[in-house]
Amino acid sequence: MIFLKFSFMSTMPTPHQHALARHPVFQGVAPHLLAPLLANGVPRQLSAGEILCHEQTAPDFWWLLEAGQLESLKHGTDGEERIFWGVAAPELIAEVLMFLPGEEKMPVSLRARANCRLFQMRRQDLAALCVHVPEVALRLLARASQRLCRRVNEVEWLARASATERLAGYFLRLFRQRGEAEDGQGVEFPMRQRQLAATLGIRAETLNRLLADWLRAGVIKGRRRHWEILAPQKLEEWAGA
Repeated sequence: MIFLKFSFMSTMPTPHQHALARHPVFQGVAPHLLAPLLANGVPRQLSAGEILCHEQTAPDFWWLLEAGQLESLKHGTDGEERIFWGVAAPELIAEVLMFLPGEEKMPVSLRARANCRLFQMRRQDLAALCVHVPEVALRLLARASQRLCRRVNEVEWLARASATERLAGYFLRLFRQRGEAEDGQGVEFPMRQRQLAATLGIRAETLNRLLADWLRAGVIKGRRRHWEILAPQKLEEWAGA
């Protein structure tokens, strides 16, 4: 993991300034109001697999992901690692967690899924900006509300979905996230199959059985983490899409 510290002189670092100003949360905010975020910020680089922050640590920093992909994860009481979400650049990371009460800790760890370039900023500078520019606070509140709605819908779906529906839905989400790729209907699991089973809330044996059944039926082909969808309409039918 590499930390890059620079000296903030009379002008802001243009690449970070432009990237931050382009994000919907900060569009239209005067450059001098964004200056403290950048003046106290630190560029960071992570290699794939490196941890950006650990769960149960103080939420002191948030990030602008400029390149690469991150994922959030948590270790359950059963010892299994569960992946909750992945995000690709450009995007803000952990910004809504900066408003947790002082005694609260990070609920998840953040790990680089691919090589990442980020700009790390301080919690107190974001709070100060929200005081001076209430519109930024409202935009952050809107983002938090949207995420809450998505999580509620996901929990409700997981509560009623069968193992077949969960796995089919997961295949389809991966495919839609990457869009039409050069290799056709190809998708790649971002985690080991045992981790995927824990994330989907199904037994590893059940996951292996479903994959084997779908291979024999000609719905998918591949192995381990690399798969190709041969019959997407069948997955849509099983997922209830």
